[in-house]
Amino acid sequence: MPGGRVVLPHATRLRFDEILEQLVASAREVQASQGRLRGLLRAYLAVARADDLDTVLRHIVEAARMLVQARYAALGVVSHGRLIRFIHSGVDEETTRRIGHLPAGKGMLGVLVDDPRPVRLTDIGAHPASVGFPAGHPPMASFLGVPVRAGDRVFGNLYLTDKERGAPFTADDEELVVALAAAAGVSIENATLLAQGRRRQAWQSAMVDATAALLADAGPEVALLRFVTSALETLGGAGAAAAVPAGDDSTLRVAVAVGMYGGYAGTLLRPEDSIIGDAARSGAPVTGDRSRLPQGWPAREDATVGACLAAPMLADRRLAGVLLVSRRPDDGPFDELDHDILSSAAGQAGLVLRLADARHDEERLRLLETRDHIAADLRGRVIQRLFRHGLALQAAAGRLKAGEARDRLQDQIDEVDAVIRDIRDTVYALHPE
Repeated sequence: MPGGRVVLPHATRLRFDEILEQLVASAREVQASQGRLRGLLRAYLAVARADDLDTVLRHIVEAARMLVQARYAALGVVSHGRLIRFIHSGVDEETTRRIGHLPAGKGMLGVLVDDPRPVRLTDIGAHPASVGFPAGHPPMASFLGVPVRAGDRVFGNLYLTDKERGAPFTADDEELVVALAAAAGVSIENATLLAQGRRRQAWQSAMVDATAALLADAGPEVALLRFVTSALETLGGAGAAAAVPAGDDSTLRVAVAVGMYGGYAGTLLRPEDSIIGDAARSGAPVTGDRSRLPQGWPAREDATVGACLAAPMLADRRLAGVLLVSRRPDDGPFDELDHDILSSAAGQAGLVLRLADARHDEERLRLLETRDHIAADLRGRVIQRLFRHGLALQAAAGRLKAGEARDRLQDQIDEVDAVIRDIRDTVYALHPE
């Protein structure tokens, strides 16, 4: 130990350097882990703060992309075994326009739709299920897919591709995204419940307005128009119509139409073998696509018409008509809440039509009663008074000698007889029986 310094053997120094490097590496891993955990917490907060479902979905996609340093990220919303929405991040608008259409759920996207379990790949193109990319699509290599569950259902899948610097996604990346997906599922469920509550509140307000219009004697078609318009807005439809019987069981008349169906008001349709006929026969809401619209409707051949939902308008268990709402193809299918809302709307609309019929019958009865009173007054009072007046004139004429005065008096007697005949004709017209 010359000069008071400790001199370690060469082998010991090497071992010490290795241990020091391991400590430094471990410290860096701890720092990296802490950084990723902080990133996960930031992602949690970003997702949890949003209360609108679309905003929640965008936050999830962006948070997942940043969390694992992926170049591209997307969330595919799944319904009935197929992709209905695709929210993406990392692909610019020009590239999106060049690709031209959203994924249809084929290839690796479809693998997660059919079997919602985490999938991690070094090269997405090497997987047997890969079907390649459409023209204009950016190249992608590494892939990480994780399902997102909202409640007891699979809401969709998170897709992440191309980790930065060309590295593959790690098991830690998968764990982080799985944790984010779990938090995202809770946020999606909360946002969905909030959106449903808002839709129900909007619908109830619309029902109050329509009922108030009906009670204010606005007329059945005005109230029906409010029901149809409210159903269109609440269900996010592009067109809506209400069809009522047109005198026979085989023909309906479009009483009210709004949106893309606005030009169909007043047209006649035959409901057999259509979604409208199915709803009328089943007494419950029925879904379908544009091919299930009535024969002869131009919308049946319109490619801008997507999912359709029809519900019967029932009054005292009798069919008063059918309410129809259609969406654009990209707006997705109708859910259970949509069915409930349209069923309620159709039921209220049926009551509107039934109440309108009752009012019409009441007004007709009141008119008949008024005519009956008028006819009774004419018979019992007016005609009898005129008849007595005519008899008095005849008696007076009998006491006059022939001449101008008697002729004039006879003319007045004839006029009274004509008036009596006119009044009798009026009485018969008012009260034929």
